[in-house]
Amino acid sequence: MTQLIKVALFSALMTVLSASFASYEEAVADYNNGNYFTAIDAFKKLAKANDARAQRVLGLLYLDGKRMDHDAKKAFEWLTHASDWDDVTARYFLGVLYAHGEGVRKKPKEAVEWWEYAAENSHPLAQSQLGLVYFQGKGVRRDYTKAAQWWKKAAEQGEMSAQRFLGLVYMTGKGVKRDDKEARRWLLAAAKQGDVMAQYNLGLMLAYGRGGEEDFKEAVKWLKKASKQQKIKKQPLDQLGDSLHQEFAVVDKWYRIAAEQDADLVLVRRK
Repeated sequence: MTQLIKVALFSALMTVLSASFASYEEAVADYNNGNYFTAIDAFKKLAKANDARAQRVLGLLYLDGKRMDHDAKKAFEWLTHASDWDDVTARYFLGVLYAHGEGVRKKPKEAVEWWEYAAENSHPLAQSQLGLVYFQGKGVRRDYTKAAQWWKKAAEQGEMSAQRFLGLVYMTGKGVKRDDKEARRWLLAAAKQGDVMAQYNLGLMLAYGRGGEEDFKEAVKWLKKASKQQKIKKQPLDQLGDSLHQEFAVVDKWYRIAAEQDADLVLVRRK
């Protein structure tokens, strides 16, 4: 069946069925108002009528397991249906499932392919994920330049983790020419969104005048914000500028990054 025929069939089905159950927008409103049973029932009916948005939501609900029983296989099935209708977000999450072996056999290369589909269609989370994949060399050959390129695309769309990583690579010169002004700019963008690692590194850059003038008042402000979110090991002031390396676990909910990843981060140097 061609895509044109699918679209025509879908339109016909929606016309016939619209009188019998809620629209997608109504289902979303019900869900947001706490009417979960009504909303989920509507999502199921819409999904069976080939509404890609409802198929994607249903897949995520099965994956999340808060309002429905967790069922990764059903999540994979519904996300696949949604991706068949070119739902970009569904393709991103299919990459997540393949990366972690949720509902399907773990296949890192297959995950990368799905993320590439979504990233080429400007999906910021997929772009950010590809940046991390190329930076770490998981499922692809390690390529710092490509990592920085994907992070920049995502960062320009406001994706927080990409802004953080882009700031760090500008600070260390991995994949891009080292540029402290750009590092400070992107770390500030992520810090404003509440990213603790960005807040910490931004505070140190301000304290040591990297990428601009020294500003101890602003430095203290951002370091305090970071410390309130995550306890940072206290060190003597004269050691803060040392080169520090740590394995940093980036953990976000399924509805953001939907994965647990590791990344080598190099913190601020005095010079």
